[in-house]
Amino acid sequence: MRSGAIEGLTTAEKLPSSYGEDRLVLLTRDPYWLFAYWDVTPATRQQLEKEGQRPWEHLSLALRVKRYNTTMEKEESCFHIPINREADNWYIEVGVPDRCYRVELGGQIPGKGFVPLLTSNIARTPRDDISNIIDENWYLPDWQARRLYRRINRGSLSSLEMAVRGSGTNMERRKQQ
Repeated sequence: MRSGAIEGLTTAEKLPSSYGEDRLVLLTRDPYWLFAYWDVTPATRQQLEKEGQRPWEHLSLALRVKRYNTTMEKEESCFHIPINREADNWYIEVGVPDRCYRVELGGQIPGKGFVPLLTSNIARTPRDDISNIIDENWYLPDWQARRLYRRINRGSLSSLEMAVRGSGTNMERRKQQ
């Protein structure tokens, strides 16, 4: 076997550009960004052409991004992103962490507005800060927490800063006596 070659796989084999299935998938990249990819079949394209009464090449496509609260009970906002007809994926800046999102791919049809073709799954962006949930199994008693935080605080000081802080507190103690 040649080095770097995998048995049974030749370089002539390529992945298909389409799998013939209408699909829009939404993934979370980080607290502020999502990634969507899609595949639109020719039949679905024809459906939008008929609805818009113009060929696919002359339709204005867009992604409609809907933001929901974390329980999906209420839609908080909605915005549109115009996209290129040849695109099959898009990075979406949402800017708000810890929310649920759903995306629709569709066309802007004059007189009809946005006509959705595909709807994505729901994706939730993570928080962008430390959790406020404290697990009792890992909770430190107050005396241990104070000792730990004192060490952390001292560890961030240079020796000169420690000496100045130490002498300042000693002087204050002498004045109080």
